[in-house]
Amino acid sequence: MWQIATHTLFTEYTIQFEQIQVKDQVKHLFFFYSGQIQLSESASISLYYRLFFFSTLMLVQILENEGVEVKDFAFHDIAPIHDSSLMWASKADDKAQLEDLIANVNQSLDVLIYDFTNRDIDQ
Repeated sequence: MWQIATHTLFTEYTIQFEQIQVKDQVKHLFFFYSGQIQLSESASISLYYRLFFFSTLMLVQILENEGVEVKDFAFHDIAPIHDSSLMWASKADDKAQLEDLIANVNQSLDVLIYDFTNRDIDQ
């Protein structure tokens, strides 16, 4: 499922796995979560997209908290990946299992999305 998920992100957004700054974290988390239960193709793609989005936001937040200016990053540029993750999950028969499996990621992601969207409004 890993190869299908990475290929789908490339096909949909032309983002190659090798270009991802947080690729080691995404790969580790993907195999950790997908090793917990058998996921359908749609759920696996949703998981990969969600982990990519989450890890990217985490990296940007950490860098900015350390005083590093992250040039060329705009939340709205990668937000469609989160929307696609939700779309892929909606197609999955095992959506409920996926969402239960990554509930902690979703909770953290909700906070990150709130922070990034409110920051964009304030600027």
